[in-house]
Amino acid sequence: MAEPITDRDREAVRRLHSEGKSRNAIARQLGRGAATVSKIAAELGLAFSGAARAAAATEARRADAAARREQLADEALDGALGQVERTTTADNARDARDHATAARALTEVHARVTELARQTSTGSKGAAMLDRLADALIGPSGGDREGE
Repeated sequence: MAEPITDRDREAVRRLHSEGKSRNAIARQLGRGAATVSKIAAELGLAFSGAARAAAATEARRADAAARREQLADEALDGALGQVERTTTADNARDARDHATAARALTEVHARVTELARQTSTGSKGAAMLDRLADALIGPSGGDREGE
């Protein structure tokens, strides 16, 4: 038979939860089962937000990737403009052609990155896939599941 839950267990769960410990970490530290820790947490009105932290981290990565794409697009366009300027001051036709080729390549990079950013911000298949994965892991509401 399982050991009865004590006030000491409740206080330990409350304290460890306030320190940001996960349900499983609390269970290990107290030598209790994860289900027992969940039961105590529910009695205390506490929730474990592992899924919410994961969702926040995923959103931060998405925002960082979007910012990096924007920076890459800007740098590619700036580079293309620089290459166009060099075509007009090139010493010979070969150098002018090389600068024009570089400008074209950088313009294509700019166009591709800009299109990727547009698709990502409007819900491309990749973003939809990530959203479906997040829904499967944390639920469509983005709420916590017991046991996380």
